[in-house]
Amino acid sequence: MQPSLYLVPNFIGEFSKDYLPTRTLQKVYGIKHFIVEREKTSRAFLKAIGHPTPQDDFVFVELDKHNNYAGFKSFFNKNIEEYSIGLLSEAGLPAVADPGSEVVKYAHQKGVQVVPLSGSSSIFLALMASGMDGQNFAFNGYLPIDARERVHALKDLEVKSRKATQIFMEAPYRNNQFLEFLIKNLQNDTTLCVAVDIEKEGKETIISKQVKDWKIKEIELHKKPCIYLIKG
Repeated sequence: MQPSLYLVPNFIGEFSKDYLPTRTLQKVYGIKHFIVEREKTSRAFLKAIGHPTPQDDFVFVELDKHNNYAGFKSFFNKNIEEYSIGLLSEAGLPAVADPGSEVVKYAHQKGVQVVPLSGSSSIFLALMASGMDGQNFAFNGYLPIDARERVHALKDLEVKSRKATQIFMEAPYRNNQFLEFLIKNLQNDTTLCVAVDIEKEGKETIISKQVKDWKIKEIELHKKPCIYLIKG
C-alpha cells in the first residue's frame, strides 16, 4: 500500500485510549514516523494508547513556528516514499485550530494521500452541546489581546452571531477574567455557552444561557480548557 499522511487525533480530556475509536488505534499502531508539536507530549500519548513500537524506535520531527512550520519538509520528503507518517496534534484534531494544516497542504502538493482518523474535537463537542445553530457556525480562535481591539472584535462577533453561531477560546490562565469580560460586554439577550473540561470524567461542565442570567464568578475556569460560543 502506498504510504500516506495520517491525521492522528490526541486526547482532549482523559488520557485514555477508551476515547479513541478502534480503527484509529489500529491505524496508529502501524505508524512509527510522526510530525508533532512537542515530542514529549507525543511520546506520552503513544505510551497511553499502548503503541506496540518501542519508544526508542519512534522517529519524530517537531513543527517549529520560528521557521513558519517549514522544517518538517525534509523529514517528510525523506520518509514518505517508504513509510506512512502520522501528524499528531497536542490536543484534539490535527489541522483544526492547529498548525498541522501546513503539513496537510504540503502532502496534497506532493500528491500524497491524506487520511483523517476519527477522534474528539472540543470545538465540535461544545457546539453539539450548546443548543445553538449547528448548521451555520464559525470558529474564530482567540480574540485580540489589546483591550480596545478585543471589545471591537467581540461586538463584531456578536453581530455575526445573529446569523451564525460564533465559537472562540482563551488562554486557560485568563479564563475567569475573560468570562467576566463577556458578561459585561455582550447584550443581555445574547446566548452565551461555556464548555469547560470536555471529556474529563466528573469535571465536564457545559452551561448555555442568556447573558442576563449569567453571574460573574458562578463557575471557576482558571487554568481549565474552555470553549466559548455565542448566538444573538
